[in-house]
Amino acid sequence: MSHKLIITADDYGLCPEVNRAIEECIAAESIRSTCVMTNMDAYEDTAELRARFPHASIGIHWTLTFGRPVLPAKKVSSLVGPDGHFVRFAELRRRLLARAVDMGQLRAELTAQYVQFTHVAGQPDFWNTHQNAHVSPQIFAVCVDLALQLGIRAMRSHRRITAPRAMSPLAYNLRHPLYWLKGLLISRWITRAEARGALTPAGIVHSPGYLGGKADVEQIVRRVHWDRVDRTAELIIHPATSVVPELFGSLTQSRLREYATFRDPALRGHLSAAGVESVGFEVL
Repeated sequence: MSHKLIITADDYGLCPEVNRAIEECIAAESIRSTCVMTNMDAYEDTAELRARFPHASIGIHWTLTFGRPVLPAKKVSSLVGPDGHFVRFAELRRRLLARAVDMGQLRAELTAQYVQFTHVAGQPDFWNTHQNAHVSPQIFAVCVDLALQLGIRAMRSHRRITAPRAMSPLAYNLRHPLYWLKGLLISRWITRAEARGALTPAGIVHSPGYLGGKADVEQIVRRVHWDRVDRTAELIIHPATSVVPELFGSLTQSRLREYATFRDPALRGHLSAAGVESVGFEVL
């Protein structure tokens, strides 16, 4: 019996270099899931993506910390800086703590991004957020409420499935107690969302100690304690055909390594030999 793994390529729509990489990875059948930043210039490629790969899960990557909002900046003033772009994650978190974010504006922007998605690709198959912006009490509640209202039941689970390279998950948690505590809190949020009808994987695979992102996927999946995964897990990747420094931040060479790994048609067979089947969110 094979273990089911959703491998999701984040950031579709960010730029052509990311879009082409994700398309090649889906064509190679190593992945079957991606999510779209509808506030970025290359998001309209999603229409062709949906047509070319009807078997793939295509979700919305709600974005609150990068690029420009879909709505006019004056309508989401609590989310943007003087240049009209979203503030960075650290500043958004500061504003949340100071209660300076208008949650009505936030909800309106998320809705506008959803409408933009539906215009090119129909209903999203699942949702998550760029840079995990929703992993905060205020934004998490808004996103879950809105997603269920819009009929998007499937979502990313931020429960941690820890698969360290050089130690056991228990040893890693003992060395990083804050990581363990945050994971416990997030797990409780996910459980409450599931009680309301949200559909989630068991969690996301966290693989500390591996360099180059998830390019060492064959080794990573062998480190997962699958007997503790009661349903499918999710692995998140960020491939790109080339580096665009002004867009990628710290994720540069790892994107190239992941692109080289996941565009390889042989990877599907290698994963199968490791007892892992790459699936999409439809399994939920």
